[in-house]
Amino acid sequence: MKRIDSEDPRVTAYALGELPEHEEAELRRVAEEHPAVQAALDETRALAGLIRGGFRGESLELGEARREAIRRAGRSPVPENLVSIQSRRRDWFRPAAVAAVAAALVVCVLWMMQQIPVGENELVREATKAEQRQAVRMQILLSPTPRSARPIAGGAPLPRASGEDDYPILSEVPSEVVDEEYLALRGLWQKDPDAFFERVRSAAREINLPVLSRMAFLTDNPFISTREEARSIIPIVSGTASYHLVERFIRNEKRLPPPNSVRTEELINQVSYPGDGDADLDGIKLGVEIVRCPWDRELALLGVLLRNESGRVIAEDAVLQVEADPEFVGSYRLIGYAGQSDPEGEGGVSGGLFPGKSNYVLYQFRPSAPEIFNAHRVVARVSLGVGAEGSELIVPVTTPPREWDLSSNNLQTAVALATWGMVLRQSPFGGPLTHLHIREFAENALHGSDSSDLRRREALQLILDSLPFFEIEPEENEN
Repeated sequence: MKRIDSEDPRVTAYALGELPEHEEAELRRVAEEHPAVQAALDETRALAGLIRGGFRGESLELGEARREAIRRAGRSPVPENLVSIQSRRRDWFRPAAVAAVAAALVVCVLWMMQQIPVGENELVREATKAEQRQAVRMQILLSPTPRSARPIAGGAPLPRASGEDDYPILSEVPSEVVDEEYLALRGLWQKDPDAFFERVRSAAREINLPVLSRMAFLTDNPFISTREEARSIIPIVSGTASYHLVERFIRNEKRLPPPNSVRTEELINQVSYPGDGDADLDGIKLGVEIVRCPWDRELALLGVLLRNESGRVIAEDAVLQVEADPEFVGSYRLIGYAGQSDPEGEGGVSGGLFPGKSNYVLYQFRPSAPEIFNAHRVVARVSLGVGAEGSELIVPVTTPPREWDLSSNNLQTAVALATWGMVLRQSPFGGPLTHLHIREFAENALHGSDSSDLRRREALQLILDSLPFFEIEPEENEN
């Protein structure tokens, strides 16, 4: 038997079961030793299967009547007198037939490929890019004020810092796509804030759980010593995406949200905070309130309310800051804004605080000595610098702090939402906080709220509705 390769017609005959028995063993051995021959066998068998499948429904029989007519026309002898030549033809006829059909199929495939416009490949690329843009859009909307490269003079994007990874789950997306979507959403915010927040709500409703679980968990801000840094930049705006995510889990999925989806500052600022403020500059109002921390009396809580009732946007580059006196304040902690203990220069999609909007920020203060907060002192100053002309609002923070029972409904609401967020996040700074504290804070804030403030009342009710999902049975005398 001559040498067998993948092009040998005997390979086809073997695949079709037409090879004489005395040659089958040899070809089987060759196929085991040579992958190319085995591959040719597999391909021929697959092709034969397709051909058989295509003709399975067809009847190729002539019928006895037609056979008899053919025999008569050719004056053929009856079947039992015929000499069969089938065994001689099988060695070449069926392989040749299969090869011919295969060639015809190849020609058809090539013809069909030629009919496909080159633009189809472009459509595939465009579809992929559209999916990438959708993923980027979702990530930006749900991320806490993400940084991104922004255009400078001449339109060139700012270079990214080495190792900077603002969008960890989108590493495969080109940076220019990220920047384009960032700027588009920023423009939407500036043009139509309501439409932007509707995009946020839609993103919170539509994001799937596998993607959500891959979002990074940002650690809570620690206490910072005033001896090391007495000044803290206060954020002037926060998002609300986290609130809508939490609401989706509580209302629709009847369970607590993943801790990494909870942003405390976004829970706090789902609510609008009215107030005259302690200082007013052409409709920009700044107010502060300091009270004993209701779950840790060794600390004080500082609430800072910035409200914009002017006819212009408070730009994100406006400087709002608290400067603590190291003589009286030993350390402080910004509640919320995880991973952004000093948000100076962070930027964000928002671009600033728009007219009619407010932002409420909470700090924890630890006195430098236990008796410090018992006397009348100015322990810190909160200031807002706006505009190129150097206009500035300054509000002093004075002690002694109020008792918790005398705090405003604004502060009570902010604390109820903040402690809820801390427990949902399993914050290490929650201390003794439990569901009992959260229930008490939410109920007191709800009872003291204005009945016309539906958004505030809905947020506080959501806190109460979430308590059963903590899987803790309330005490019998709790009600």
